Amino acid sequence: MCLILIYFYCNVSGTLESWKGNVGTARILFAAGIEKCPNHVPLYQAWACLELQHGDVITAKRLIGEALTRDKRNGSGWLVAAQIEEKMDNHGLVGLILRRGIECAPGDAELYIALADHEISRGKIDSARELLEKGMEINPLHAPLYHSLAELEARVFNIEGLAKLNKRAAEIFQSDVNAPPTDEAMRAMGRQMKHGRSTKMPDGVAALAEKIGVESDEPTTIAGVSMDDVDLDSLVNNVLCGFGGESGMMLQQQEGLM
Repeated sequence: MCLILIYFYCNVSGTLESWKGNVGTARILFAAGIEKCPNHVPLYQAWACLELQHGDVITAKRLIGEALTRDKRNGSGWLVAAQIEEKMDNHGLVGLILRRGIECAPGDAELYIALADHEISRGKIDSARELLEKGMEINPLHAPLYHSLAELEARVFNIEGLAKLNKRAAEIFQSDVNAPPTDEAMRAMGRQMKHGRSTKMPDGVAALAEKIGVESDEPTTIAGVSMDDVDLDSLVNNVLCGFGGESGMMLQQQEGLM
């Protein structure tokens, strides 16, 4: 019990001191905690985050290595390790570290999101989609996975993908998949759309637009507005009716019960 109290005090106090900018004091507290509780992984991880924040990537890398040596199942440790390599411009290692993290901590949904973001940055949209869908299979109540996938589909104007995701979310969270977007939501969507430069409507958009009640005036537009320069947040929130209003609150509430 005494060691637990020491660990708790050093970890919390060290984190608070780092937030206040008292870096030296935070380091002393983290070091004291590790001396007394050398196997408590969060101490190493918190200290690594402190050093990463202040630019000492070498010390941060050593500390997170100590943390992962003690517990490879700690998904957040792999996330910190990937952030360190990103900071060092070792972009090739970022994906490898995150994939290793998923192998060791397959239940950590944030690893799937982080690796999907990495894949998107490399233009690998299909790979990112597969990762997010895999994460949703493993942790179907983790709302950020749905948000990330919705943003991805909106980015590539995959309205059909958004509709499928809406249906999947409705089945999981028992929302009304058949409820059409409200007039107010559609007006908000229209306001967010700017004059675009599209010369060709993405395949399937016209048919899908008709299904969700949006008229197609020209081959290059939806509701008379180009599909280019659409605000992604508006597109996600209004096309995915299961993510808006009460349904969005339901996602947050159910996740909070986990």
